[in-house]
Amino acid sequence: MIDVPRRLRRAILLNDLDLVKRIVRNNPGYLRNPDFADKSNTSLHLAAKHGFTGIAEFLIDAGHEDEIVSRNKELETPLMLAAGAGKEEVAVVLAKRFPGCIGWQNRGGLDALMLACKSGTGTLHLIPTLLLHAPQILHAYDHAGNTALHHASAAGELKALRMLLQYGANPLAANAYSWTPVHYSATPAAEAYFKTLIIEFEKKKAEGKRMEREREKQRSAGVRLVTDSEGVGGGGERQRARDDAAIAGLPMPGMEWSPVEKRRAMTPTEGMRAGPWPFTPADGRPRADTGESI
Repeated sequence: MIDVPRRLRRAILLNDLDLVKRIVRNNPGYLRNPDFADKSNTSLHLAAKHGFTGIAEFLIDAGHEDEIVSRNKELETPLMLAAGAGKEEVAVVLAKRFPGCIGWQNRGGLDALMLACKSGTGTLHLIPTLLLHAPQILHAYDHAGNTALHHASAAGELKALRMLLQYGANPLAANAYSWTPVHYSATPAAEAYFKTLIIEFEKKKAEGKRMEREREKQRSAGVRLVTDSEGVGGGGERQRARDDAAIAGLPMPGMEWSPVEKRRAMTPTEGMRAGPWPFTPADGRPRADTGESI
């Protein structure tokens, strides 16, 4: 006769919820059932890794995580395994049921967000859920200093890139080897897309700040704000110059210059040795082979 631990693991792998329920109810002491031959993965680890949401919910309701959230020998939680395997539905359930463990990291320093970005899934529900319950993980980094944006870039996951930037991820964050996420772009096309996204979001950020200053001036002066879209001549050219200055990290022309300040570059390209990218070395697109790759 097959022993209980093996029968339970087999029932989970077969996604047979009725059989899992019967085995657990007849043998409650085997609920967690760690498999020491498989990194000490518990029943919930196994269900999460294979995306069996119904079994995972039953195990949780039966008290699987009542004492402590399961972690295997690699310090991975069931949420991490689900995120890494691209099982979005069960990962969302685990994130909502155990939000306190979202920011936990495995032995490599990776959390659930990084694993979700690497797997190429989660952009529909999982990544928003993780960031809603644990917004601090957007700026977390692994043992090599890589953020979730580094991992998304290295995996070529363009949807994840856009989503992380929308939530405020820093595209210029450098890892332990001074490489930014764009340096790890999987392909030249992905690199070009990434840079376009950075320009797009920096322009939106600059525009938002400009409009906020204009509204503040309007409130202070008690006058009506007239936008460029209402027919002010030359407004488009002025705004483009201001956007370019914002991207280059400079004050907006005509707004924040000090009368005694020395002249500085007025465009992202003026006075620079190489191309317009502040994060790209002068000798062209760098390679990450001088540091550890992700």
